[in-house]
Amino acid sequence: MMCMLHFIPISFISMMTDRPYQISGLQLNKQIECIFIYLHAPHICSNNNVYPGLQVFSDGPFYNWADNSKSLETQSDQWQESLEYIAKYCKENGPFDGVYGFSQGAAIVTNFSHPKIWKDIFNMKECPWKFAILACAGAPHHITISKSDNPISIPSFHIFGKKDRHLVNSKMISQYWDPSQMITHTHDRGHEIDMQMHTREREMIVKLNGFLEEHCPSDEGVFDSIRKSIAKIPTPQFMLGGYEFGGSTSK
Repeated sequence: MMCMLHFIPISFISMMTDRPYQISGLQLNKQIECIFIYLHAPHICSNNNVYPGLQVFSDGPFYNWADNSKSLETQSDQWQESLEYIAKYCKENGPFDGVYGFSQGAAIVTNFSHPKIWKDIFNMKECPWKFAILACAGAPHHITISKSDNPISIPSFHIFGKKDRHLVNSKMISQYWDPSQMITHTHDRGHEIDMQMHTREREMIVKLNGFLEEHCPSDEGVFDSIRKSIAKIPTPQFMLGGYEFGGSTSK
């Protein structure tokens, strides 16, 4: 999943599977006033590579950034196509204030956030987002930058699942980011951000709220800027799309 967010008067992009469900689970739509842009992954999942449980939320089709059931060569080609797809979208519609990525979406956010990608390959003047929220990151084998490179130097908030079978991968992906600008939290569930997580993980919500307040591009803070700007801003618009480590939904 990948989701881009447009705060009011700011912005946010998100790469995700179950779209508003995870945003609701983290209460992002309650903590900040913003426009959420849900970006489709470009590749349709094969039937045997849909992550378990997605059918509960949608009949499909499902999408991913690279199909793990394909050959390694095909996966590599699909991953490169996905990076090109993100670059094209961000050049035409960005920049964004923040990005949210879940599972495979968190991996491609990590990959794209490094200047070796957005600057050296795609000739962008700056990273298309100012901070990242990464949940239950997976698929580190797709990442094309090296851990020996300089760490990604933008603020990041990493959410781990205590019972997540991809927990090792999540922590591996966090190592690409600047630890001095990083906040982490481990919730008590698996590879998921469910709709009720905000009721159980109050500490995480407090930490996430503080992170958003700190990195909202306004000296006044999110809520003061919203109050002063809301009368001037049109109703937020939503572009729905999807992600996934195993697939993403378009419904």
